[in-house]
Amino acid sequence: MKKTSALLLAGFLTLAGTVGLAQTADQPDMGRLFNKVNSVAAQLQENLSGLEANIQASRDSIEKGGEVLDAMLESVKRVNASMDEDSEIWTELDSLLELWEQRRQETLTKSESNPAFLPIAQAWQSRLDTGRELRNQISTERANSLALMRAIESDRDIVLAYYELGQADKAIESLQKVSANLTSLNENMQAIVKTASDAQQVPIAP
Repeated sequence: MKKTSALLLAGFLTLAGTVGLAQTADQPDMGRLFNKVNSVAAQLQENLSGLEANIQASRDSIEKGGEVLDAMLESVKRVNASMDEDSEIWTELDSLLELWEQRRQETLTKSESNPAFLPIAQAWQSRLDTGRELRNQISTERANSLALMRAIESDRDIVLAYYELGQADKAIESLQKVSANLTSLNENMQAIVKTASDAQQVPIAP
């Protein structure tokens, strides 16, 4: 009988733990959001590694020039897709902002009867402010990456035409301009990672 009771208790505890994990997984999580943002930024930075060498290597080959352009375009597309309004990053951030606003309101209400809650409400406000800054940055880079994506698509035939004409210097110059824009996008993505890190570390207690 005791053995049966122990087994039932163990089973109940396992089930309770599983339910708790499911509930936690459903909750928006700043750590999870940070990992997603950091992953996108790290991939972009990796894609930029050796880009200048690849550009120079394409000097005598229209095929290589096309490959470099396509690789740069693909990098920008990945960044843009990762920050789309239907993306996991955007959805997670919206859910977090909603949750933080709820927590702020709750602690503000509690502070009316207990002033000790006021610093906590202010800490939630700080986290909200950082989260909104992050949302603005993501929105800006989504627009920037879309503009860069369209520019690459629009100029692709022109760049390849320079290769065909034998004016590799002109083609290389165009590729380097795209590379500079990608570098700027990379810097902005690193700034987004920093803001996401700041939002993760804002203390909830004074």
